[in-house]
Amino acid sequence: MANVDFTVGKKLGVATKPPCDDTGGQDENEEPATTETAYEVDGISPEVAIAIGDTPEEAAVFAAYSGSELPPEVEKLIDGS
Repeated sequence: MANVDFTVGKKLGVATKPPCDDTGGQDENEEPATTETAYEVDGISPEVAIAIGDTPEEAAVFAAYSGSELPPEVEKLIDGS
């Protein structure tokens, strides 16, 4: 989620970003998976959202949810930005 003000919490570990697969096929020129550091987002459970980036200053928020509505904690974070 871009342009969301949040405070990075403690380091959780490593997050892996899989390569893009928007064509549905395997491509030998496909970029490999990358890893970045995962951090807590202050005030939100890591089960709901985490911040991912090479450094806390570069981290962006990623929310985990199913369905069409964001979790209330994430909506509150967005509304506060």
